[in-house]
Amino acid sequence: MPTLTSRNGIRPYGPGYPTLLINDQLNIHEQAPRILRELLEGKIDLMVDIAQWGYRMGMDTVGILIDHPDLNDVELMPRIAYAIHQQVGCPIGLDSRNPVALAATLEQMRPYKCVVFTINGDQEVLDGMLPVIKKYGAVIAAMPMGHSGLGVPMTVEGRLAEARYIMEVCLGYGIPKDDIVIDAICMAASTLLPNAFQVSLATVRAVHEQLGLAVQLGVSNAGSGMPDPTSIDLACLLGAMASGVDATFMNPATLTLRESVLAMDFLTERDAVGKRYLQNWRSFYGKKPDRP
Repeated sequence: MPTLTSRNGIRPYGPGYPTLLINDQLNIHEQAPRILRELLEGKIDLMVDIAQWGYRMGMDTVGILIDHPDLNDVELMPRIAYAIHQQVGCPIGLDSRNPVALAATLEQMRPYKCVVFTINGDQEVLDGMLPVIKKYGAVIAAMPMGHSGLGVPMTVEGRLAEARYIMEVCLGYGIPKDDIVIDAICMAASTLLPNAFQVSLATVRAVHEQLGLAVQLGVSNAGSGMPDPTSIDLACLLGAMASGVDATFMNPATLTLRESVLAMDFLTERDAVGKRYLQNWRSFYGKKPDRP
């Protein structure tokens, strides 16, 4: 199973382990303009504050995305990752296709083990990113698309074929199977694509059963374009958890997120004796922290 490490300790995830919650609010494209303004001025305090808030709300890790033509990700990403790790202590996730920025950040994060998102099956992406991921021993979380050149596969078979190809290429680079995670792809419900949600859930199960890999899902995409999107996100998450998803991107502000995930982990025996559920109830019951 994939395992992340940080100052807070070791965090394995995968079948039989508690669901890994990834704070998606450090994606600057989805944030208020003030965050971009601060980053353009070289300030990173607000990014750290959002990570801290998410961690207090129950997130396990963060997904840092610094992809903007006016920002220097080679300089900013290592600074942000290091500052969050120092102040929050959580494992770090990196959303990048820039091998130079990725290498600089993973070097800064040594000796800890991070996860790298947004890799796909495009051969140029794989050849550019996998040597860096292998060198630093990071976990790779890949989208099953890009190899066929046909966009996002809308069948389980199509996603499984892309996932199998990515796995084989990773293994060829010497990346162990335990360090490979596949994203089952969550489409926005507002697109009204037939069977989109069912295909995602079936992909979760198929990747587990046929490839033996851990699976993540970008659940925070589900409610995009709809009123009250976080309610749709939460419903999508609970359905995905029932199908065995191992990790998910979420907005920490989603109502009852922490409680629902801990309850579902308990019911699906990822938290077999309810230890995490009971610890949370004892320590977290009361007023939730305000978002910065």
